[in-house]
Amino acid sequence: MSETQNAAFEAAYKVAYEAAMEAAQAATGGYPSGYPNSPQTGDQDTLELSFRKIKNAVRDHWILIVAVTLIFAILGFLYSQFLVTPKYQASVNMIVQTNNVETVDQSVSNEYVNSAKGLAKTYSRILNSSKVQNQVINELGLDMTSLELKQLAVAEPVTDSQIVKVTVITEDAALSKQIAEAYLRFGPDALNDLVEAGKCNPVSGVEVKKDAIRPGMKRTVALMGLVGLALSFAFALFREMQNHFVVTTEDVKEILDLPVLGVIPMASLA
Repeated sequence: MSETQNAAFEAAYKVAYEAAMEAAQAATGGYPSGYPNSPQTGDQDTLELSFRKIKNAVRDHWILIVAVTLIFAILGFLYSQFLVTPKYQASVNMIVQTNNVETVDQSVSNEYVNSAKGLAKTYSRILNSSKVQNQVINELGLDMTSLELKQLAVAEPVTDSQIVKVTVITEDAALSKQIAEAYLRFGPDALNDLVEAGKCNPVSGVEVKKDAIRPGMKRTVALMGLVGLALSFAFALFREMQNHFVVTTEDVKEILDLPVLGVIPMASLA
């Protein structure tokens, strides 16, 4: 390489380098780390977020993001599995019928079914009342109030049916079964005495789930996973924002908003 070519190469390289550094200063509010003779600057302007920086943050740190998200989700699962007290569920179903059971045509049948569905809502409210709850408490000799029992046993109509379902969830499987059985004994009679428009009969015996349930496990796992995702993504984005170097032609095009006409390769000047 001749002296003239060397001089031209050095001049072109210096111009390109200076332009890139000045552009980086304008974009980031300060000179990139390592730039010689960087002038002292005041408070740096807030670094503008761009889609490319977000994309780069995800691309460069995706393993970290996935790993932290999984770790937090696993921690949520372990918390729900071993630190949350398991609970046991028992339930009983009752069917609601109107006193007018004779049906002549389809319209009368539909009217009967709709009436029974409306009664199912009324019966659910009665089963959740303190009168029925106090009967259950007195029968079983439970050391609790009707409000406390209301937190354990809930009656609700099954959607689009004539069924009223009483669900009992406690920390003792035997206690859940006993409370459900008490509702099965007292419930129909109390309903039939209070409501003359219909009647209520048990559908089957008490159903007890053999396996313990852990309320909120899915919600806890999902929430912890989202926390891990948010923290890891924030860390990755922070690392990307701290990277003030102009490394690729994409950096130059984004900062200058001009096309790149050519790239000067690094070469030894010796």
